[in-house]
Amino acid sequence: MKEQLTTLAALAALTALGAGANSAHAQSAVTMFGIIDLSVRGVSNGSAGTLRTLSTDGQATSRLGLRGDENLGGGLRAGFWLEGALAPDTGGGAKTAANQNGSGADPMNWQRRSTVSLAGGFGEIRMGRDTTATFANFSAFDPFGYSGVSTVANVRGSFLGSGGATTALRASNAISWFLPTLGGFSGQLQVAAGEGAQGNKYAGGRLGYAAGALSVSAALGKTYRSGTAIDDLKTMNAGAAYNFGFATLQASYEKSDYATSSQKLASVAALIPLGAGTIKFDIVDASGHPLAGSALANSLDARLLGAGYVYELSKRTSVYLGYARIANGGNGVNGANYTASANGPSGIKRGEASTAYDLGIRHNF
Repeated sequence: MKEQLTTLAALAALTALGAGANSAHAQSAVTMFGIIDLSVRGVSNGSAGTLRTLSTDGQATSRLGLRGDENLGGGLRAGFWLEGALAPDTGGGAKTAANQNGSGADPMNWQRRSTVSLAGGFGEIRMGRDTTATFANFSAFDPFGYSGVSTVANVRGSFLGSGGATTALRASNAISWFLPTLGGFSGQLQVAAGEGAQGNKYAGGRLGYAAGALSVSAALGKTYRSGTAIDDLKTMNAGAAYNFGFATLQASYEKSDYATSSQKLASVAALIPLGAGTIKFDIVDASGHPLAGSALANSLDARLLGAGYVYELSKRTSVYLGYARIANGGNGVNGANYTASANGPSGIKRGEASTAYDLGIRHNF
């Protein structure tokens, strides 16, 4: 009996040692994270009038996510990322366009990002639904984080949905190789399979350089013709930013082409630190001409003037104020009808101006 107990004790000790060794070799962690962002918003759309709402995403997109990371040893790591948008003003999942976060009135889903990855000295291989290389590059130079009333997103319009493309922001069935950073240079190559869905077959890449106060990058992408599309949708963009200490100045440019139509966006922006806060400005010029006879057979010319202030109450919580005015080019017959927010009164006429403000709170967790 004594020998049996001794043997069991030895086995238990060996098991504990083995478990400790495995734990040291493959350490993993899973984190829940998110953002809740709500604001009081007022939008005036020309002759359509004014609408005041409690809106979401004034400074950042509200979201809920899970991410995990495992150390496999030898410099190799595995990870996953699940992230979906929220609509905290109603307590539901976000209701946004299919190329942004799923379709219609879907409940909570993971369509902002759902990826698994393997990383090491070779960089990172990432698979699943993720932001496209062209969008990731362009949004990096938006001082308003592609959210709120002052963001360039409000004049980027629906042009990037031409030909049924769903890749303006994200692509499903994507594989990306993020190159290791070498001497300040970084890059990404990305392909997404169409899998029979119109507008999802995509190929793109970006290359960037960052050193000290300077950051520059450029990207190219193509959504391949499929279904009822008459041509490929091609997009290129580039941006640069420099931190002078008293302010960071940045500029970006994007051009997209589909058949005989095109859209151009040019922006300049400034971020000025002020105590625990930051003042932000941007000026965006949009121009272009859609296909004659299409639903957008009018000028795409407009100018957005945006301003905002963010005050950091803590590392996780901030209050903010934003204001924007979009002057649509053309007139009531032939002109653009961009609005400073989708949460505004419907019925703005082409060529009219849209103004909006946000006053809100953002909390990260």
